[in-house]
Amino acid sequence: MKSLLLLATLFVAGCTSSVPTLNKYLLRSDAAPQFAGEPATAVVGLGTLTVASYIDGLGLVLETDEGKIREARDNQWAEPLRESLRSYLAQEIAAQAKQVIRARSSGEIDGQRRIDIRIDIRIDELHGTASGEARLVAYWTVFDTTERKITVESGLVESERLSADGYPALVAAEKVLLRRLAAAIAAKL
Repeated sequence: MKSLLLLATLFVAGCTSSVPTLNKYLLRSDAAPQFAGEPATAVVGLGTLTVASYIDGLGLVLETDEGKIREARDNQWAEPLRESLRSYLAQEIAAQAKQVIRARSSGEIDGQRRIDIRIDIRIDELHGTASGEARLVAYWTVFDTTERKITVESGLVESERLSADGYPALVAAEKVLLRRLAAAIAAKL
């Protein structure tokens, strides 16, 4: 009888304990999509997008100490970051440059149109810090496929203070940093 009472007590305690909620975040641009209208003088597309392996998991990343990170278990990206970054950056660069940027260019030929300008991007850091900031370290090259030469090689290292505690504020701050990256790239096109 005592064991049955103990088992019932454990069952009730297990049912009432708080279960962490899984929060999933989409990385989506708020910029208006650019659609092809008049043919552009140059077709621009994203080429290689490299993302550091420590941020390419689903969990949002927080640097807890210098060189030590923790991947969130209950706060995750809804899709692989390398995929959502490609769409996000193409739309943000397009909005800043006021022209279509092809997100899915496969090499120098995209469908029937040749990619004249290719943008290759490398994201080395995109995470929260213990001091309440989001940090971005990114590099990019702009490659003229017609001339077969790099026309721009640049980078961006920036931080953005979180507006509040928590992962939603981290995601918002990371979006601000990615918009700045897109603006910097668009300014060089």
